[in-house]
Amino acid sequence: MDYRVSLIGLFIGFLVGLTGMGGGALLAPIMILVLKVPPIWAVGTDNAYSAITKALGSIVHFRQKSVNIKIALWLACGSVPATVVGVSIVQYMRKHLGNAINDVIVHTIGFTLLLVAILLVAKPIVMRRVARKQFEEAKQALVSGQPAPAENISRWYTRYRPLVTALVGAIVGLLVGLTSVGSGTLIIVALAFLFPRLASKELVGTDISHAVMLHIAATLVYFNAGTINWQLVGLLLLGSLPGVFLGSRLSKYIPDRVMRPILAVVLALSGWKLI
Repeated sequence: MDYRVSLIGLFIGFLVGLTGMGGGALLAPIMILVLKVPPIWAVGTDNAYSAITKALGSIVHFRQKSVNIKIALWLACGSVPATVVGVSIVQYMRKHLGNAINDVIVHTIGFTLLLVAILLVAKPIVMRRVARKQFEEAKQALVSGQPAPAENISRWYTRYRPLVTALVGAIVGLLVGLTSVGSGTLIIVALAFLFPRLASKELVGTDISHAVMLHIAATLVYFNAGTINWQLVGLLLLGSLPGVFLGSRLSKYIPDRVMRPILAVVLALSGWKLI
C-alpha cells in the first residue's frame, strides 16, 4: 500500500509540474477508483494534500513577485466562506444519509472533472483571444501616437468586478468543499476573462496563492470532522515533491499543446467513470 501511494504521488506531482494545472484534479478520483478510499475521506485527504503543496508553490511565486494579492483576497472573500459551506453540507448529509453521501460525492466529482476537462481545452483559446485583444489595443495606441489607455475608473472596475471575482471564488469554493477538484483550472480561466491585463505568470501565481487560503479553510473543517488520512497525505507528498521537480524539468521538452489534450481526455474519462 505504501509504495503504491507514493508512486501515485509521484505521478500526480509529475503531471502538475509538466502541465502547470489540471493534473492535481486526478488525485481524488485515483484515490477513489484505485486505492478504494471512501469518497468523503478522499476529498478531505486531497484538500489537506493540496493545502500543503499549494503553500510551497505560493512561496516561490511570492519570491518572484508574481502574485496579485488584491485579486487573491477578492477571490478568498467568496471562496473561503463557500468552501466551509460546501464541507458543512457534506458533513450534514453524512450525518443524515450515512454511506449514501459517498454516491453524491462521487457523482459531483465526476461532473466537475468533465467541466475541468472542457476548460483545459478551452484555456489556450481564451488566452489567445486575451493576448490578441492586448496586441490590438497596443497597436491602436501606437498608430494614434498615444500611450496605451489605462483602465477606466468606473463602477465596473471599482465595484462590480470585485463582486464578480468574489462570486467566482464562491462558486469554485463550493465545488472544492464538495469535491476538492477544479480550483486551478476554473480560477485561471475566469481570471483571464476578468483581468485580461494580468500576465500569465501572475494568473498562475495569484491562483496558487488564493488556493492556499481556499484549501486551508476546507482542510480545517474536514480535520474537525475527522475525515483526513494524514498518513496518506504524507505518503503522497513523499512521491509528489520529486515528481513536481521532474515534471517541471521535462516540461520544456514536451509541448503543452500535446499534454493538455491528453490530460483533458483522461480527466473526461475519469469523470465519466465516476458518473
